[in-house]
Amino acid sequence: MPRPVVAAAIVDSLREPTMLLACSRAYPEELRGQFELPGGKVEDGEDPTAALTREIAEELGARVIIGERVCPEEGQWWPILGGRVMGVWLAEVAAGSPAPHVGASHLEARWVSLADLAALPWIVADLPIVEAVVARCAR
Repeated sequence: MPRPVVAAAIVDSLREPTMLLACSRAYPEELRGQFELPGGKVEDGEDPTAALTREIAEELGARVIIGERVCPEEGQWWPILGGRVMGVWLAEVAAGSPAPHVGASHLEARWVSLADLAALPWIVADLPIVEAVVARCAR
């Protein structure tokens, strides 16, 4: 079974979210330019939230505060491409952290209003996750 993936729904504020950081993929070619939540693979024996903190630092050069997990109705892991599963947590950029910036994994990272997220070209498997994030933030 492939290693699980973790992703951060980085919002402008965990207390009163209005914007989300959307990142467009640089590769593979078939996903280039499509948007996703940033994150990556969990290493063997690694705690998922520790993996998330590490992946965001590697991909975006930022430190985050991890908030509540956003789960599908039928469990804790979202089904995504390639038979993988993904855990998703709300997060915000930690005080004193550098602002997130794109590295090799992404073409762009942009703050988007929660109301406007559906207009972006999301990776198909990520769209229901983003919809769940928006619903969670509306509470």
